[in-house]
Amino acid sequence: MLTKTLEKVLLPLAAVTILGATAACTEPAPPQLGTGRNLYALVLERDLPGFAPRPIVISRFKALIPRYAEAPGLRAKYFLISDRRTYGGVYLWTDKAAADAYLASPLLAEISAGAAGERSVTRFEIPLAINGPAAGTADLRKGGEVIRIVRITPPAGTPRSAILAGFEQAAPTYAATPGLVHKWFSIAEDGRFGGVYVFADKAKADAWFSPAWRARVRTTYGADADVLSFDAPVKIEY
Repeated sequence: MLTKTLEKVLLPLAAVTILGATAACTEPAPPQLGTGRNLYALVLERDLPGFAPRPIVISRFKALIPRYAEAPGLRAKYFLISDRRTYGGVYLWTDKAAADAYLASPLLAEISAGAAGERSVTRFEIPLAINGPAAGTADLRKGGEVIRIVRITPPAGTPRSAILAGFEQAAPTYAATPGLVHKWFSIAEDGRFGGVYVFADKAKADAWFSPAWRARVRTTYGADADVLSFDAPVKIEY
């Protein structure tokens, strides 16, 4: 009975994590930048000042790149700009301790000195981070990736083990998703599951997160997925 109950939870969860994909799955890409297990992510955001031309913001991002060599445990950072007039970054860390150390560090205090407005911090466990087929391609050298951060409320009583099993089942499909650079499978502090998706461009991201995708989530869970969208004009990967 327990096995059948878990199957009822796991199979719908995996289906929506894969979200209706029917193409034959391939094996995940070999380990590269931005991949791993039991990692941790932070999303830091602030409101943009009233006058902040995009080229100036990007120039500031690029000027900060050398400073992040001082951040122990940093695996990747994508500098972010959103249509909601926010800016900041999504960071991938080796573990929670490294992320917490950065938040309390003189480095962050110095980088943030003089910034207007309050900073928001969103935390995610990253049990699994994989590459998509666009990882490492020549087109990515010029930058311009986009980020989608997805959070979905699981059915009440869904065990953590079922969410983790759904991630593992979905990984081969995402390894073959057109235009996907990375997916960091995530569990937020409030228990919602989903992922940080890095796509090569907006068109590929929009094709994946289509109205049909959103409808499937709504039908399965009775609520809409929370999807945040960002441009990522500058990146660092170690």
